[in-house]
Amino acid sequence: MSLASFMPPSPAPLSPAPLSPDATLITPRGPGLLPWLAEAWRTRRIALMLARRSLKARYRQTWLGAGWAILQPLLLMLVYWGIFGHLLGVPTGGEAPYPVFAFTGLVLWQFFSRALMDASASILHQAHFVTKVYFPRLHMPLASLMVAAVDMAAGLVCLALLLAAFRIWPEARWLLLLGPLALLLVTGAGAALVLSALVLRFRDVGHLLPLTTQVLMVAAPVIYPAHLVHGVMGTLYRLNPMVTVIEGARAALLGTPAPEPVPALLSVAFAAGLLLLGLRTVRRTEPAMADLI
Repeated sequence: MSLASFMPPSPAPLSPAPLSPDATLITPRGPGLLPWLAEAWRTRRIALMLARRSLKARYRQTWLGAGWAILQPLLLMLVYWGIFGHLLGVPTGGEAPYPVFAFTGLVLWQFFSRALMDASASILHQAHFVTKVYFPRLHMPLASLMVAAVDMAAGLVCLALLLAAFRIWPEARWLLLLGPLALLLVTGAGAALVLSALVLRFRDVGHLLPLTTQVLMVAAPVIYPAHLVHGVMGTLYRLNPMVTVIEGARAALLGTPAPEPVPALLSVAFAAGLLLLGLRTVRRTEPAMADLI
């Protein structure tokens, strides 16, 4: 079944040409964010189809297929284990083995990194859809996030095997992992939506993203514990939602120190605000996307 079968008719452009007497003008169902989100929910199968299409395209003609989603963080973990675990002796904030400590952060960071890189460019890279037919453009970055979530799920399965290899068995506190994962999804979605709209207006943003992603990885506790950052800088550092995500996941799985309550709540509020900003930005940019592309 083709994509066009799920798509409502195209809305009128920002500056429509004069219509003939027998023409029919199609407009959105209503102004504001809620009618737009309701329309996106009704056409949610488009996002699922776009995600399936992206998954097939990503791993087509590869030997490992989805195994690349596991191999990449696994190889990085081995490199960081040799440098930070053995040579520099970076502490983990508890008795957790460094390979498990680092792999936990890398799997979660991989999702956020792909939200910044892939989902942010999803609308620009699918210009042939944007210029030909109307559907809620929200589906494009969401489909990229779904693909990243599938990769993260594969990484979490590998993480479970790694935990078993180090004789770390499931405990009741593992259920607390749902909180950091929910915060990760909200943070990644908010960042992806904001950037997907900005990339259309300012193409320089796309060129800055690779460097920005590398800097943000160093500024998050992916390969080191957050308690190494002290003072005022440490307080500001913990407002980063990814600090709460990674440290919260490690606390749930490995029993390392949990994130501090106040900075964690502030980071949650920041992530929620970022998601709302992303939705509003995409909604306001949507009528002009065909012209911007």
